Amino acid sequence: MNDVQGKTVVLLGGESAEREVSLNSGRCIAEALRGEGIEVETFDWLPERMEAFLGRKYGRVYIALHGGSGEDGRVQSMLSLAGIPYTGVRPSAAANGMDKHLSKIIVRGMTDVPVPEAVIMPAREALKVVSEGASGRWNTIVSKLGIPMIVKPARNGSSVGVTLVTEAGMLDKAVRDACVTEDELVMFEQYVSGYELTVAVLNGRALGVCQIIPKNAFYDWDAKYNRDDTEYLTPSSLGEAFDRRLCEMAEKVARSLSCTHGVVRADFLADRSLNPYFLEINTVPGMTSHSLVPKIALQAGMTFGQLCVEVLQGAE
Repeated sequence: MNDVQGKTVVLLGGESAEREVSLNSGRCIAEALRGEGIEVETFDWLPERMEAFLGRKYGRVYIALHGGSGEDGRVQSMLSLAGIPYTGVRPSAAANGMDKHLSKIIVRGMTDVPVPEAVIMPAREALKVVSEGASGRWNTIVSKLGIPMIVKPARNGSSVGVTLVTEAGMLDKAVRDACVTEDELVMFEQYVSGYELTVAVLNGRALGVCQIIPKNAFYDWDAKYNRDDTEYLTPSSLGEAFDRRLCEMAEKVARSLSCTHGVVRADFLADRSLNPYFLEINTVPGMTSHSLVPKIALQAGMTFGQLCVEVLQGAE
């Protein structure tokens, strides 16, 4: 029997656009923990089920919620107020990490890690621009960021609502796709052409780098969850020195965002000259068969079960 004790629950599901991914992640985590000798239940979280959840009197919580209230600090705040130990980052770090624009501001201000240029616009304002249909309405943004550019929601994950805009005529639809909620922020982001990379960071220490080679134009939802031809290279093909430098950058990012509890994933793009740019941090990264953190951990000598136990042991 593993030494992790207490009535453990994996919190999964949630109300965000990433619900199905969370259900898959949570079930994989629960199965892995059971394989390590830990008795664990699962609870399908929705905000209206908070009273029912608290009535179960769980001893510790493994958070497997992607997006929404499960990753923006609200569930973490509830658990903190209830005095229930939980995995992962604390409420303020979750909130900052969920906001791609804010997290980049923090990283740019506190580290020497480069970030792509971006323009932010509230969803309602962006949709108003679309509805007005005026000629040249996006000219200022295009002149600043250039084409191609990325348009995406600033407060969602799993590539929900993300578009690689290769001509100005695509911007209206890209904006509509990015407005996944009424209070969303639309991010227009400089496109960095080159290499897609991610680093898994466990308790503040980088485990390694994964290079992602999608057959699509970029690593979108389809490439993440539906296709079987996306390539994953761990370590990357860019050399040991590059991977070591990227790991150092990821650790700086994690420290600057107070993301040193549990496992997080820092995403980067590198241009053809191997200059990396920080994109975002995932404070509750996916744990499915297609997920990147388990791939990186395995290359670092840690099985999926061992990784889940390590994360659970850090619950506080």
